[in-house]
Amino acid sequence: MGFLKIGEKDKDGRQKRIEHTGRYLRVSRTGGVALRAHVKAGGINITGNTRHGLRLSTRLAKNTQIAMQNGRFILRGRYGSDAARINLSKTGVTVSTKTPIGAINWVKPGRSSVKIAGVQMRGQKAAVMQLIYLVWMAVASSLRMIFGGLNAVVQMLHSKERLGLALDEVKPVGEALIQQLNVDLTQEPARDLFAGLVFIVTALGRGQTQFQPNELGMPKPQTAVEHALLDDMTVAGTQIVGWLNARVDDPLAVLGVMQQLAVALAARADTGFKSEALLSLDDACLASGPRTVLQDEMIDLLAEIFAVDFAIEGE
Repeated sequence: MGFLKIGEKDKDGRQKRIEHTGRYLRVSRTGGVALRAHVKAGGINITGNTRHGLRLSTRLAKNTQIAMQNGRFILRGRYGSDAARINLSKTGVTVSTKTPIGAINWVKPGRSSVKIAGVQMRGQKAAVMQLIYLVWMAVASSLRMIFGGLNAVVQMLHSKERLGLALDEVKPVGEALIQQLNVDLTQEPARDLFAGLVFIVTALGRGQTQFQPNELGMPKPQTAVEHALLDDMTVAGTQIVGWLNARVDDPLAVLGVMQQLAVALAARADTGFKSEALLSLDDACLASGPRTVLQDEMIDLLAEIFAVDFAIEGE
């Protein structure tokens, strides 16, 4: 045991009350110096104290104690949780709440207590300190909520930022990849090119390398044409992932391949088809939720490649 319990912690991790409690001697700031002795006989606790006199006590029921001290009857009961503890005494019932610095009595504030750095106080001063603490905690909690909300707004705004990649930056990357693979996109059917674009904007645009229609929010195909398009997208996706290989997570490489497919498709389509294609690709992006940063970039670049000028829904 340390001197006056300095450095010792209670069950809540706080400094214990600064006092000395020996077998017969007790020294504290509020109680002064007193000699005490305790015995138990026939279920009755008998305590003698040179400062407070003689006390007889026993347990009436769980958490309930009755006592006689110097001819004065005492009834004490404690029930419930720390958040709302019911206190029973001969003068009535009160409700208190335990806090990190003590307890505040809501019915009789004068019975509140505070313990700071091992120094314990009771009464009105303790009640005032408890109220100050509660107000401070309420203010701190409100500030945390405000800053949390501001952080959420910042994150939301940040999530809508663009990668800032221009068409002139992605074009040479795409050309180099396609030339390295010795692929002639001008010989690919328009349907396959469009299927490849759908895979890129829906799957790769969300960081996925496999085409999973259910996860991408796409409805189950109903017609033979829809089934054929789904098969085309699956095949095209496997081929494109193979083209990208280790660069499948590189936005610049992904956008480069997309640019090459879009240019090849635009070369054999009229303005009406390109507008419808862009709208369809944008709808596919939104099928599973708000567009990602990469999908925003994809739609912007596709609008530039297709030379389509319109406001994209969701911006």
